[in-house]
Amino acid sequence: MVPGGHGQQGQVVSEPDWDELEKAVLACKSRVDAFGVAEYWGIRNPNFERMAKKIIREATGLPVVCAHETTMEINSLKRAATVLLNARLIPLTDELIKAVKIALKDMGIKAPLMIVRGDGSLMSEGFAVEHPVETLLSGPASSVVGGMKLSGRDDCIVVDMGGTTSDIAVARHGRTTLVKDGVEIGEWRTGTCAIELKTIGLGGDSLISFDKAERITIGPQRAVPLSWLGHRWPYIIEELEKIYETGKRSSISLGEFFFIVKKPNGIENIYFTAEEERIIDALREGPRSIEDLANSVGTKPYFMQTRRLESLGLIGRAGFTPTDIMHITGEFSAWDVECARLGGEILARRLGFSLHDLTACVNRLMVKKLYPAIVQYLLEKNWKRAERNSIKDFEKIIDLSFDNPYDEIECFFIAPMPLVGIGAPVHLYLEPVARALGTQAIVPPDAGVANAVGAITGSIIGEEVVVVRPNYEVSGITGYSCHSSRDYFETQEYDVALAWARQEAIRNAKEKAIRMGAIDVDIDLESHDRRGDTRE
Repeated sequence: MVPGGHGQQGQVVSEPDWDELEKAVLACKSRVDAFGVAEYWGIRNPNFERMAKKIIREATGLPVVCAHETTMEINSLKRAATVLLNARLIPLTDELIKAVKIALKDMGIKAPLMIVRGDGSLMSEGFAVEHPVETLLSGPASSVVGGMKLSGRDDCIVVDMGGTTSDIAVARHGRTTLVKDGVEIGEWRTGTCAIELKTIGLGGDSLISFDKAERITIGPQRAVPLSWLGHRWPYIIEELEKIYETGKRSSISLGEFFFIVKKPNGIENIYFTAEEERIIDALREGPRSIEDLANSVGTKPYFMQTRRLESLGLIGRAGFTPTDIMHITGEFSAWDVECARLGGEILARRLGFSLHDLTACVNRLMVKKLYPAIVQYLLEKNWKRAERNSIKDFEKIIDLSFDNPYDEIECFFIAPMPLVGIGAPVHLYLEPVARALGTQAIVPPDAGVANAVGAITGSIIGEEVVVVRPNYEVSGITGYSCHSSRDYFETQEYDVALAWARQEAIRNAKEKAIRMGAIDVDIDLESHDRRGDTRE
């Protein structure tokens, strides 16, 4: 914390003590990988942030990022959270990019390395290392861009169904819609703009099981498909046959397995209970069914404590999933079809279904989960934050609009744009959702690789916002303060301020685009005039 800074209008309040800053950074130089600089009113005048960056870089030689380089957010806490997150990501991103470049060199690929940003556009590797916070939500953003390219639709609702989750986003005029008030990461709300989307725990690897009332549940817990497990360890089919032949009835699903994901060697400062150590030891030779593992550990399947080991990524769970259903129906057959069928038979018999009825019920539940998620997201997009709490009152109406048991009343939600589905399993569930929303379902032939298509077809976009604000005194407006991400300017003439703002916006946007890797730059300039008009 260094005294000094600018005021709300961008005027200098007091010059910071630069010697104190240099002493402070030299004292912690050996303990840090990068520095972040944020000034309270740096958004109004970035000159002191730039000076601090210059001093820190010359004194330490370490990467330095300023708040004005990462966000135009006026909220000082969001600016600080953004620059802190960015600084912490710099060494990780640098390490990742170096590893990717080594891999490309080993494969003999000589090409510029571009990184996807959180809005689906692209940036150079150099820009990404300095601004890694720009990569937040870049994966979903790339998928949305790919969905637009493959479908040929600039206005659409994109549903990206992966292994663990489904992402829902809206594209307008060929661009992803962005979060207006900054991306939220954990408990921190940043000032970083990225794609606006809704994520639900529903995907091809969602665990299919049942609750205490013996109703089928799908997700949000993830499980490795039994078809993959049997393909990786062929003896699993014999274990599944044993489980099916015994026909044992239990309060939990017995057709689930556990396996080692990574060995706990080298993990420090983590205490393992005696039971957790026995679980790891029992799995060292290969996957084991939940009942077999419990017997080895000396407990019952429903008492066995595996959650923490799963959350640490040390062990994984395998079970019956929508991907297994795709193997049974022939929609997908990369792995062991018989293991998928046996897993389905075990669960179906436990619930008193035929395998055919079980798969039909799961497919319907997948649709019934996806439909309200889309409707709720579209409502949330158009409601203010304070109004969103009342959306819960619409849950029953949303359910009625999809599965209405009444004859006296009907309720419909109509989507004006088509649903574009991407991801391997999405084609199984999108058509009935689109029918319920009165729109068209589009699943491009190459929907499974939309993410890669989005990554290679994205554009480089450099944006700059310049704000012109009036300076007030008792007598009225005395002049104008102009604020860009790079500079601060004062003048008494509005036309001069406007001309400076336009020139500054064009110059900074073009320079940013070039730093991000652009060669030929096209400029689009928008001006928004918010002056009061007293004329009749």
